[in-house]
Amino acid sequence: MTIHSTLLASAVLAVLSLSLSLSTAQAAQPLQAARAGDQVPAALVAAPLPADESEHAPLSFAWALDPAQPLQAATPYASVSRSYWQQVDGTQLQRGLDLPLTAPDAVIQLSPADGARALPANTLQVRDPAGRSSVARSVDARALQEAGMPVGDGSSMLRTGATSAAGAYTLQSAQAQGRYVVQVLEPNSPLRLEVQANQAQVLAGGNVQLQARLLEDVATTAQLASRRGGLGGEALLVAPDGRSWPQRLLRITDGSLRAQVRIPADVGSVQGLWELQVFAQADGVLRDGKVAFAVARPTARFSGQAAPDPASRQVALPLQVAAAGRYEARGTLYATARDGQLKPVAQAHAAAWFDGPGAGQLVLPFDQAALPAGFGAPYELRDLQLQDQSRMAPIESRALALRF
Repeated sequence: MTIHSTLLASAVLAVLSLSLSLSTAQAAQPLQAARAGDQVPAALVAAPLPADESEHAPLSFAWALDPAQPLQAATPYASVSRSYWQQVDGTQLQRGLDLPLTAPDAVIQLSPADGARALPANTLQVRDPAGRSSVARSVDARALQEAGMPVGDGSSMLRTGATSAAGAYTLQSAQAQGRYVVQVLEPNSPLRLEVQANQAQVLAGGNVQLQARLLEDVATTAQLASRRGGLGGEALLVAPDGRSWPQRLLRITDGSLRAQVRIPADVGSVQGLWELQVFAQADGVLRDGKVAFAVARPTARFSGQAAPDPASRQVALPLQVAAAGRYEARGTLYATARDGQLKPVAQAHAAAWFDGPGAGQLVLPFDQAALPAGFGAPYELRDLQLQDQSRMAPIESRALALRF
């Protein structure tokens, strides 16, 4: 090879190398700015590992989606209740406990608490608004347990029957001593309490908005409007470790109740879902409901420049990790069809162990899923999520993360 050809080859290699480095630099980009509804940690915290051993082996996989089938966006869970419960003293049961019922065939369960005297079903009386006995059927704990119901010893269950009228009933037992839990279920009632949180996950120290509404299956009567206007109640934030915080409910113009609930920064070490419990009352109606959601300590986050590769469809996601653990990234790839429309074509997951604190990276392998015919770049990475698998906590979520 001549000196001229050697220099030419070296120049070509240099250009190719420079072109490759420029291509790589151009491919790297920050994630899209957070939008309303996204969850992005502002700062990270360290956290101890749970006692249970976590999986350490890395794992990544992807699967194809049918672009003709649009994905349904997740909506916050709303609970519906036609029931209520209360804890009462034995002296209240001896005198007679008022139970407002709004429909026939109600179920009443009584359970002893804190070592209270067990009350067999035949020692309980339920009287209707006219003072008549109104027990169509009664069952003791043993029969309930044999039927597979998880009730404590000493529990009893009564049913008012299909011909019972709505109104103020009375539950009474002359043998009551101690504390009891009384639960009332009205499966046939047209009145229901709907409880909803505005999000299914939140970071420690963040906020959740709670809403509670009293609804009727056929909402046409002026009486219901009066009930809505007079709806009141209390709320309680309950942590998985049993800690609780009262919450103030405010009635707004449509008659519903709302609360802005702040999650403590110290969420404890017990894993599990948090609950917002609502105890509501209106004119002649009692209802209790609850909604559950996940609370996460921000132990890691996406950081730096993501590196999507349009050729391979792999997406490298740098992480900043503040606590040792196994972390998982997941996301959905949208590709462009011949008509220029973006459609979902693949989902991918990647998980690995990081000793932390420090930097790390997860790579979503969309190349493992074949593209449908007629689809290609440009792409979008949507519904990007970061999960702390060791602590079962959703840390970060972005509806739209990248365009490439």
